Amino acid sequence: MKTRSKSMTALLNLVKAAVFAALIAVMTAYIKFNTGINDGYLHFGDSMIYLAACILPLPYAMAAAAIGGFCADMLAGAAVWAPFTAIIKAINALPFALVYTCHATKSPNKILNKTTAFMPLVSGLITIFGYLLAEGLLYSFPTALTSVPFSIIQAVGSAIIYYIAAPALDKVKFKTKLS
Repeated sequence: MKTRSKSMTALLNLVKAAVFAALIAVMTAYIKFNTGINDGYLHFGDSMIYLAACILPLPYAMAAAAIGGFCADMLAGAAVWAPFTAIIKAINALPFALVYTCHATKSPNKILNKTTAFMPLVSGLITIFGYLLAEGLLYSFPTALTSVPFSIIQAVGSAIIYYIAAPALDKVKFKTKLS
């Protein structure tokens, strides 16, 4: 098998990151439910962040998550949230991507494995506390507390979609075919 040059690998990762950023933006901005609280909305786009972070190398996964989340808020008419979302979503990708970067898994060619199975919980907590902090800064902390249940629903819903999509993609060896 012929090996790729560094520049070709970087280009392929850039293209995959762009596709994931678009998926994240669409799943977040257009498949959503307005909460009616502080211009917020509930979505399950984080599931695409989880998948991206299992497939892309660390900096690309974080960039796809940040750009996709930022664009989603801009498209959804929630521009005030976009800078916060970019930071929170980049950090959402971190637990998953670190598993692969630090070789903490014995199944690097699988999206869902014993190690990544726990990462939606970690990433969900990042979402909950990240938006609690952001909303507290934008509005007030008592107001921010009213959104926590929606953040929990968003984290749980995204985890469920990840737990359904990841094994399906693993069954067709998606990660191996994409590399």
